[in-house]
Amino acid sequence: MRFSYASGSRLSSPAQQCGTYTEEPACSAFPPAGFTCLRGLPGSPARGEIPAMTQPRSDPLPSAPPLQVPTFDFMRVEWRFLLFGVAMAFCSSLGQTFFISLFSSEIRSELGLSHGAFGTYYAIATTASAVTLLWLGKLADTMRVERLAFLVICCLCAAAMMFSQVNSVIALIGGLYLLRLFGQGMTTHTYTTAMARRYVAARGRALSLAQLGMNAAESIGPASVVALLSILDWRLLWMILPFLPLVGLLPFLRTLTQRTRYQDGGGLEGVRAAAAAGIDDKADADIITIDSVNHWRRRAVLRDSRFWLGLVGLTMIPGFTVTGMLFHQIYLAELAGVSLASWAAMYVVYAACAVIGTLVAGQLVDRFTGRRVAAHMMLPITLACAALWLVEGQAGVFLFFVFFGFASGMPYSAVSATLAEMYGTRYLGEVKAIFLPLGVFSSALSPMVMGMLIDMGYGMGVLMGLNIALALLAQAGGAMMLGKPPRLAIS
Repeated sequence: MRFSYASGSRLSSPAQQCGTYTEEPACSAFPPAGFTCLRGLPGSPARGEIPAMTQPRSDPLPSAPPLQVPTFDFMRVEWRFLLFGVAMAFCSSLGQTFFISLFSSEIRSELGLSHGAFGTYYAIATTASAVTLLWLGKLADTMRVERLAFLVICCLCAAAMMFSQVNSVIALIGGLYLLRLFGQGMTTHTYTTAMARRYVAARGRALSLAQLGMNAAESIGPASVVALLSILDWRLLWMILPFLPLVGLLPFLRTLTQRTRYQDGGGLEGVRAAAAAGIDDKADADIITIDSVNHWRRRAVLRDSRFWLGLVGLTMIPGFTVTGMLFHQIYLAELAGVSLASWAAMYVVYAACAVIGTLVAGQLVDRFTGRRVAAHMMLPITLACAALWLVEGQAGVFLFFVFFGFASGMPYSAVSATLAEMYGTRYLGEVKAIFLPLGVFSSALSPMVMGMLIDMGYGMGVLMGLNIALALLAQAGGAMMLGKPPRLAIS
């Protein structure tokens, strides 16, 4: 079997690519010494130099790549690295809203906090973690995935242990900050960046399969925590939880992150191969071209109109809607006229549709590219809100959870793949460090905004109308902007 790459080069065989299953570069985007890997603009400098571009090359919407890797064969060969992604996604639940909120009653009771006070402190901690990610996210460009994952999981476990000892408001904010930073933030950032780098032909499927770890956590986490809280103190539970990743993941990181033959992306090791070939990418160029692939620095992305008008909405709106709906679900159940038990029973439907949506999104990305499908991943949000608003009773709730599951599972893998397609993978760590805080911040903003609307007396129409309008706006911006070439000047 042969692989064709985004840059058009080919490997002679999978065995030549990774025959020893070691951490060697496998991607033509960062070829080893001896390759002529720097091709670019007319009059570009000689091999080994990096051009400081004044006009970026056209970045047209690529034609749909063929599905070269059968899904089941891909899973059979790549199960180790896929399992790494699933495990990291599962562990990130320690810092996710749905998990932390399960302990809100106990925390508020011990510290004497109201619902509003606890929500405010949570927003402060989440916002601080989002700002920190702008700096900390760059580690994905300098550390090997095995070492970075080890560091992040150790910090996450330490944060969980510290959280078990919370006894004041200051300690609460600090504990929430560390959980959000290393849970939802860096754990997610580590595995998504690594998978987007290592895969090209199956990038969408790899990201979507890893996302199943989060779906599993959402499915079994709440029921497990509720059951354990009936027999254990919440502090003791937070002391026990860190042992799951410490025992179940850390000892196996080296095995799970080894190279296998369908990893047709360069990864961080490819960067070192480029350096060995004489390419010094430490220069001040905002965009470098390696083997006909443009790799953007963060400062260039921030001057790209496609970022502001297309990608910001696609990044923030799913987190805003999903988090806000989950945070205020008891109130929404009352407005829908169903019992809380009937509402909670629908989470089985939600989990099943989230898994289906995640897998379908990965297939669509690999068939049509992320840039073609990412904007349309907003459609399930619109349909979910419309169903809960316009369809009465149990039927409306059922349709809501069907589309809400799709809305939870589909957008993330599509947007993550789009970033790699548009901005390359060399600086993907620092580029994704822009987008991850946007998602984290939106998840902190939505409970407050929707809570204020509820306190002002607004009902289902306003709440659902707001989310529908935001989803349609994000979809329109993404559809218009993602297919356009870049329009900026690099100094």
